[in-house]
Amino acid sequence: MATDQAVQAARAAERGSSTRAMLLAAAREVFKLEGYAQAGVTDIVALAGASVGSLYHHFSGKADLFLALFSELHNELDARTRAAVRECRDQGVSDPMRLLLAGARGYLDACIEQRELVGMFARGDGPPGFELLRRQRIADWVSLNTEFFARSGEPLDEAAAIVLTGALMLAVAEISLAPDASDARRLADGVLKVLSRLRARG
Repeated sequence: MATDQAVQAARAAERGSSTRAMLLAAAREVFKLEGYAQAGVTDIVALAGASVGSLYHHFSGKADLFLALFSELHNELDARTRAAVRECRDQGVSDPMRLLLAGARGYLDACIEQRELVGMFARGDGPPGFELLRRQRIADWVSLNTEFFARSGEPLDEAAAIVLTGALMLAVAEISLAPDASDARRLADGVLKVLSRLRARG
């Protein structure tokens, strides 16, 4: 009996996880096509093949779906950035600027792959409070970049960290508008070259 209950519970959890993933995938498509303000919950559940009740079982509403997508994207971007820095370190690189540029490359590569979703968040069409959350993410990156250089023994002042981070954020916004991946990659390459030259001149 206990085994049957455990199997049933596992199946229910799996169904719940699958439904949640389908709702997020559908919300992503609807938000990209319609924008946040015009997107409707009924459109999302119809595309997901789910019910309104199942949406509210997993999410508190449209805003929660939007923020969940934002969180998922940034978790992926963070992971790609760290992996790129770790790979560069494993190759024996210790210069903090080279490591930062490697991380920036990983970050921009992930943004190129996800440029439609990145563009959706860059447009600023989101639920109340989203713009503040987005600005906080940028401020967090400034702090992380400053700490990254401080730990290496080559401190970077806050103004320089803001310039570096701001340049990357502007690049991300432009990448999201690129007509195709090759144009986006060319733009990313150019931004990284400029940043490396600024460091060399400094």
